[in-house]
Amino acid sequence: MNGSRPARITFFVSSHGFGHASRAGAVMQALRQQRPEVELRVYTGTPEWFFRHSVGDLDYRTCQTDIGLVQRSPLIEDVPATLAELRAFMPFRPGVVDRLAAEIVDQDLVVCDVSPLGLRVAAAAGVPSVLIENFTWDWIYRAYVDAYPGLAPFIDYVEAVNRTAGLRIQTEPVCRPVRDAVTAGPIARGLHESRATVRARLGIDPGIPLVLVSMGGVPAEYPFLERLPDRDDCVLLLPGAATERRKDRALLMLPERSGFHHPDLVNACDALVCKAGYSTLAEAYQAGVPLAWFPRERFPESPVLDAFILREMSGIRLRPSDWDTGAWIDRLPELLSLERRPSAVAAGAAQVADLLLQ
Repeated sequence: MNGSRPARITFFVSSHGFGHASRAGAVMQALRQQRPEVELRVYTGTPEWFFRHSVGDLDYRTCQTDIGLVQRSPLIEDVPATLAELRAFMPFRPGVVDRLAAEIVDQDLVVCDVSPLGLRVAAAAGVPSVLIENFTWDWIYRAYVDAYPGLAPFIDYVEAVNRTAGLRIQTEPVCRPVRDAVTAGPIARGLHESRATVRARLGIDPGIPLVLVSMGGVPAEYPFLERLPDRDDCVLLLPGAATERRKDRALLMLPERSGFHHPDLVNACDALVCKAGYSTLAEAYQAGVPLAWFPRERFPESPVLDAFILREMSGIRLRPSDWDTGAWIDRLPELLSLERRPSAVAAGAAQVADLLLQ
């Protein structure tokens, strides 16, 4: 890093759900803690407010940085639609790469959370690059290539671009360990407010169990809502399930932009019902909160996350169909009987910040 001025670091972040933005945001937080003067820029399709709420001031630029997987719902992917979008997006257009390269040529470092576009742009600009991942899209696509052979050229293309990263950092739980990669611990954004403060802001009595229901930033349907208000054993909190804050007895719904920091909500709850995704898992691990999780049966990351939860956390594995049927509601007494584990130190963000600032 140039010592005569603040470091300039640009992030290219996948907008597949909020998980990649959460991880990148945690790294940005850690960079700011170590170097408050660092100048941060982000290219992504994730909304600007998400980063500003976590990180504060930064240079935000809207950009589609990858395709990832098109989702029909939080638990079901649409591979044919993904393939159609990949064909329109890759190989990267030279004009797009050249324009972005001209924008970042004065940066000290490009950090990519699974975005191959950022690596390609960094190479074109002659700027050092870092890839942060617990999986990459070429690895994900391999799980579907037998049924969809059209994915094969995109697997090869993304894999080749990923190899251009100057440094590869894999964050636990890692899906496919890569030789010469540096391994960091789980990454979760830090807390902004105490558990007691958040519960008071929510209007939740200290003695009432709070269950957070979260599907990781992918739009969801809630066919079971009518079953929730009458519960007498807990309050169920659904962030992003309404356009404004709404309370109906045991059901509390928040808008997507609620003014609450998601890791604070996880820390304030007594149990979590969620899709098994990286950032939600990392936040629950950090808080020590027991969880009931919905695996994604075809998604190759799921077995890795399942194994981590079973080894390191307290939880109940649900069936994917339990979301639509509401069968998970019948497991709430069992979930609430699980003890909260001691809070863990999700130190991965600080480890990554150390590496980036070397």
